[in-house]
Parts: sequence; C-alpha cells; structure tokens
Amino acid sequence: MISHRPAEARDLDAILAVVAQARRAIAKLGIDQWQDGYPEREVIEADIARGIGYAFEVDGKLTGYLALAPSPEPVYAQIDGAWLTDGEYLTVHRSCAGDASRGKGLGSAMLAFAEECARERGCASVRADTHRGNIVMRHLLEKRGFAYCGEVRYPVTAGDPMRAAYEKLVTDS
Repeated sequence: MISHRPAEARDLDAILAVVAQARRAIAKLGIDQWQDGYPEREVIEADIARGIGYAFEVDGKLTGYLALAPSPEPVYAQIDGAWLTDGEYLTVHRSCAGDASRGKGLGSAMLAFAEECARERGCASVRADTHRGNIVMRHLLEKRGFAYCGEVRYPVTAGDPMRAAYEKLVTDS
C-alpha cells in the first residue's frame, strides 16, 4: 500500500537515504544528474520548512520523496520549445524512489498525487523536467500523460545543463 504525507524534520535521514539510492540508480544510467551531491540536506530541509516536501511510504516504510513547488519556476521562463499553457502550475522537483520501491508503481503514484494537488489548488497543469538521458523518468512522465514541451537550461556548474521539460494539463480550461 502506498501512502503520502507532508515530510517532517524527523523524516530527513530516511529521505536522504532514498536520495542516495536514487543517485546511485541514476549513475547506473550513465548520466551526471544528481552526481554532484544535489539535492543536499539543506535543500530537503528547505523543502520541509516551506511545506513543499512530501514523504511517500510503501507498506509503512518511507521509500519516496518529492517536492511540489508553486509557479513560477524561474528556469521555466526560457524554454527551447513551448509550454502547453501559460496558467498557474505546480512543479515536480526532487522526485525519487528508494531501491525497495522501484518498479512497484511508486513513481506513478507520486505523479498522480502531484496532479491531484494541482487540481485542488486550481492550477492548470503540472510541470516537470529531468536530465535528457534519464530515460526512466522520461518514460514515467510520458506514461502518465505528460507531454514533452522542449528543453530548459539549469545554471549548473558541472555536467549537462539541459533538461527535458514536460507538462500535463489537469483542468479543462
């Protein structure tokens, strides 16, 4: 059974363990995303303090994490491509699953939660981005009905700064 709740300070070590497992899984794909130590403890702490971090549990064990940031996402102002809408949106950041939950539907449940939150908040859509080579995340986004919109550039100091950008409309307007 998959459940979710707002992340709390007491979850920090478990979240960081999930991040470390996800970082290793990404490295196995041969890409440089998250290999510079991001997201650091301070980033997760800030998510929790802002109330945008969510802990996901599978059978009572914390094994997933994501942040849902309200618009605007500054990096999304310039896209090589086009967004589906100019409306309000939620941005999925730092989505990760631990080893024990990979392949068990957690990623899909996390995106479904993001879509539900966007609808409840009156947002037009959910946006997300990932490393161009992160085929696992790209497949998951496409499977959930997210449309590829182009590429955005992150101000990173190492590795590929370009990210594949996706959006899914969650309202009829």
